[in-house]
Amino acid sequence: MNKALKLFFTKSGYQVFQAKNCCEAEKIIYEKPDLIVADIGLPDGAGTDWYKSLPGDKKVPVIFLTAKDEDEDILAGYDAGCEEYVTKPISLRILLKKVEVILKRNTDSEAILYYKDLKIDYEKKRVWLKEKEIKLTPKEWKLLELLSRNKGRIITKDVLLNQVWDIDGKYVEEHAVTVSINRLRKKIEKNTEYIYIKNIFGLGYTFGE
Repeated sequence: MNKALKLFFTKSGYQVFQAKNCCEAEKIIYEKPDLIVADIGLPDGAGTDWYKSLPGDKKVPVIFLTAKDEDEDILAGYDAGCEEYVTKPISLRILLKKVEVILKRNTDSEAILYYKDLKIDYEKKRVWLKEKEIKLTPKEWKLLELLSRNKGRIITKDVLLNQVWDIDGKYVEEHAVTVSINRLRKKIEKNTEYIYIKNIFGLGYTFGE
């Protein structure tokens, strides 16, 4: 199956990286693939567990392709974060169509950002740190959305005030930005060595690197 999939997708115009177990897949993930097709029953572990263990910035869409068709297995696959759970046997042409749809959907929408252990779904306005969903207030969400959509860029306090607070024309002090940023950090940062929202002294804040 592994060889057949590589041959088929290569002939369909894709660059394919092969892995026969979790250990090999761990190395390949650093090639930054656009999508993963993974079996669940692997020689050195479960594909679902391997995928769940990936850092947030290494997670890409995954299709679980497996012979396991019990309800519990399927639900576990979706709980692990798969885009599709496909049971064998399956037509390779149908599998190709599923791959095309997923890649197009993710390319067109850019609705989800994975960064380190953080997952941000802009469309649903939801945030996860590893597997735990983080509940944000509307202001905290607007701050995170603005900063993360401008990943790596410096966003000044004036811009934050104008775009997050000043929508209704009311005056807000800069201190409100600091307070809200600190509250947001407490929810998404693991410790005081901030990896998501960083202070740029005298200028403002930036999300990530």
